[in-house]
Amino acid sequence: MRKTKKIQALVVIAAMSTLIIAPSAGAATRPTTTQKLQLQYLVEEEKLARDVYLYLADNVTTQKFANIAKAEQAHMDEISLLLKTYAITNPTLTRTTGVFKNTSLQSLYKTLTAQGATGLVAAYGVGTAIENLDIADLQKDLKSTMPADMKLSLDRLLSGSQNHLAAFAR
Repeated sequence: MRKTKKIQALVVIAAMSTLIIAPSAGAATRPTTTQKLQLQYLVEEEKLARDVYLYLADNVTTQKFANIAKAEQAHMDEISLLLKTYAITNPTLTRTTGVFKNTSLQSLYKTLTAQGATGLVAAYGVGTAIENLDIADLQKDLKSTMPADMKLSLDRLLSGSQNHLAAFAR
């Protein structure tokens, strides 16, 4: 009798843990084709931020840009891991600093580095613009159903971009 109760308790615990661990019925388990393209864009957008901040760190000489560039590298690494997990080509792997596959980001890099190089106030304006762009894109992307690991990564990137924006405001 006692053994039966233990077995029943184990079955209940196992069933409950399955409910906790299993994704909800509406949760995606693989990114859609659109989401795969979004991830490729996001990794390049993070590269844009990193590359612009590296340029500004060298040319405007403030430690803030060097510090935030390191955080942007961590964001790139996080998205790169998702790309690898889902066997999606990473467009940043063969690109040097300031070089992008996406032509819009390439043009934006040239514009932002030119604007930021004019002085510290302009550089902070460029940082603010980059983070506002990142935040808007991430908020839009997070509106769709996606794999849990992708959502977690995008949530972390959003939080990071909000922190960077606050740093530029200070």
